[in-house]
Amino acid sequence: MKLQRDNIPIYSIVEEGLMSSEKIAEGRLIPSLVINVNGNIEIEELIKLHDNITAGDVTMTWGQGFFNRNRFVFKMAFSKPMEIEFGIEFKIESDYSLIDGMIESKGVYIQTGEKGDKISTKLDDAKILIEVPDMGIKTKWNDILLALIKKKFRKQGLSKRESINAAKEHIIEMRKFWKMRR
Repeated sequence: MKLQRDNIPIYSIVEEGLMSSEKIAEGRLIPSLVINVNGNIEIEELIKLHDNITAGDVTMTWGQGFFNRNRFVFKMAFSKPMEIEFGIEFKIESDYSLIDGMIESKGVYIQTGEKGDKISTKLDDAKILIEVPDMGIKTKWNDILLALIKKKFRKQGLSKRESINAAKEHIIEMRKFWKMRR
């Protein structure tokens, strides 16, 4: 599950939130990401084009940083309505709930913006809803997630056994949230 070494632009998340609609994804909460594309007009155009079509074609992969194991990259290769590739970088320690949310809710909204933009003020802006199918990442992600949360509880002073139990309970409770319906 290593990130292929290719030269695609990788963007950071500047804001995040959740969206839910009774008409989409059976009312599940879906992570919504605002990325700063640093003026990349092609990505902004892709998102605008998606507003006017019912579906596009995209293949995606998850990858863990080659030199930095503390990051995950969600790489997308669009072939319709235009050809473009880019990735979104997630810092595992701070963004683990977003990654888990994308995997559990099987979707993500992506739109462009700048630091300080709020999802609630960008509701009418162009965005893409991407279906995130099971790409064989779940088992690996579960191991990474458990280890990360267990480590956080250990830093808070819990024993090994207590931290494992607390981490498992934390994950169960977090996933109840992702299963909520509108």
